[in-house]
Amino acid sequence: MEESIKQLALISSVLGGFSFTFLSAIITKDTEKRIKYWLIITLTIASISFLLGAVGWTLMDFNQGMAALNSHHQMLVKVLIFGLISILSSIGLSGWLNDRKTGITTSILGVLALLFLLFGILSRYIEL
Repeated sequence: MEESIKQLALISSVLGGFSFTFLSAIITKDTEKRIKYWLIITLTIASISFLLGAVGWTLMDFNQGMAALNSHHQMLVKVLIFGLISILSSIGLSGWLNDRKTGITTSILGVLALLFLLFGILSRYIEL
């Protein structure tokens, strides 16, 4: 389990970096569209979730001998899922900054990715 904990910490930190980069780009975009507010919120949630996951799994790696690690791991998995849902929502909403056609396309792709994440990948491994 030690190697998988390190991998989860790495994945969380990389996704957190992407989320923060996207957040920085959205904040500096000069637009008055209301969707900018929702993108900032979802990207902030994603960044925070991934950061917490990375820190949590890194600390968990230091405490390999503790018996309560499984419940800690399950909580961190939920934080990771929350971050993934937030970043997929942000990607889905991002097209609305451009125009209606792009917004509809990115929203459909975001929903499909979210459904695949939850039911195609994660449903086998975790209890929601």
